[in-house]
Amino acid sequence: MPNLYQKPTNNLVMKKFLLIIVISVVPFITMAQSTDVKDTDNVKTTVKTEVAINKVEPISIDPKTQHLDLNHKKSNDIISIKAYIKTLQLKRKATVTS
Repeated sequence: MPNLYQKPTNNLVMKKFLLIIVISVVPFITMAQSTDVKDTDNVKTTVKTEVAINKVEPISIDPKTQHLDLNHKKSNDIISIKAYIKTLQLKRKATVTS
């Protein structure tokens, strides 16, 4: 059975303190949110719309060959990027060992 006359712990005191602060602050926050702001100035806005037209590559007579050509270009680019990364790694190893 807990002792009713024991000294309150810091945790309990802190919880009560926070509860009192919350209860005292919440009404002010709710009043601040409920106030209406009246605009006395009329603001006119103009919206400019710009349309950008991009030139699209025409599809070749045989789309399959165009697709294969694009894939070939992409694979060559990927291979060259991987080769570049590999050379950088080799250079780094050469500088570390020297």
